[in-house]
Amino acid sequence: MGSLSKLFLDFHDENSLTKTYKEKITKGRDALRNKIGNKFEEKGRKKPQHCTQGSYAMKTAIMPLDGDEFDLDNGVYLRGYSTDQDDWPAAQTVHTWVKEAVEKHTSNSPIDKNTCIRVVYEDKYHIDLPIYIMGENSAGDSIAYLAHKSKGWIESDPKAFTAWFQGYVNENGQEIRRMVKYLKAWKDYKNIDIKGMAITILVCNNFSVTEKRDDLSLLDTVTNIIDSLEDSFHCYKPVTPTDEDLFADVSETSKNEILKGLNNLKKKLDAAINEKSNEKDATDILQKVFGERFPTGEDADKDIAESTAGPIKLGNEDKHLHKDVYEYLVESGISCEYMEKEKQIKIFIQTEGNQYELRMKFPQYYPYEFPEIYIEDQKRTLYTTFIYRQ
Repeated sequence: MGSLSKLFLDFHDENSLTKTYKEKITKGRDALRNKIGNKFEEKGRKKPQHCTQGSYAMKTAIMPLDGDEFDLDNGVYLRGYSTDQDDWPAAQTVHTWVKEAVEKHTSNSPIDKNTCIRVVYEDKYHIDLPIYIMGENSAGDSIAYLAHKSKGWIESDPKAFTAWFQGYVNENGQEIRRMVKYLKAWKDYKNIDIKGMAITILVCNNFSVTEKRDDLSLLDTVTNIIDSLEDSFHCYKPVTPTDEDLFADVSETSKNEILKGLNNLKKKLDAAINEKSNEKDATDILQKVFGERFPTGEDADKDIAESTAGPIKLGNEDKHLHKDVYEYLVESGISCEYMEKEKQIKIFIQTEGNQYELRMKFPQYYPYEFPEIYIEDQKRTLYTTFIYRQ
């Protein structure tokens, strides 16, 4: 792996949400869920169900720049309604219900937007509360309908989008998540007017991977995105409604700015990877498109373009990745135990009345090699999986 690729991985970690930050925003989310549920019960309505959506659910969220707000999406799914829309309350009515439920929750008044109720917090984040009822489309398929203040109930299925993206990651690898996060960091720093969902779709549709080289993977993916947009400047949603073009309302000026920004990013990536042998010179170039959060390289000549050496031997700084996997499993409701000395995770699974103890064993060069998961009492490998930096 070339030295720039290791720096890209460090940049990814620097931009990922910290544990403290995640605890803060999920605490705010959970408080809102309780408040909405209690208010609905007071009014004799069924408590809604909730679902975290968007970049947080897809694990593509990044830390906001100073002065910017983080956006957390919490879907509010109303219950107790048939699939007959004639029996549903008006979209504006349910907006009023949710807005009243969260009134005075923070010092800022909630904002009633077309697609959600927004609750703004003083410490630079907000939570959007889009409201849904499960119904049926013309084909008889079950689908979520969003309460749009001006358009009424419209088809919109964020759960399906998250599932689509997760399926793409499962098939193609965790590199896709990192490509999305790199481009989001570029968008934020350069103030490019493009939605995070559009970036996610463009990356998936144009993804190109060079194993263990995030720098080359990003360059190739950006090149493919540029070629695609120059051919046809559209970005259609892969799930219902599939005819929705996220660029439909983008002005010609904004389209030109997006392409100009992407071409500049491509130029800088190419120069840093292929024209510079001094690592610091290369990262000086990259900091012009990613900002100073991109780490500064060593002031020494290195074979940046050609180096495809084997996996990097992890130092003490990278050992936290084992714990990150353990914490992720716990957050997902999986019973497990972290064995620090052995650098393994015990996973307890119960199925059909039988309990199994699985072991996840991390190889020396994790996350660049596959960990093994096997049944402890049989010492038999079940499968290998690629749990990469998320």
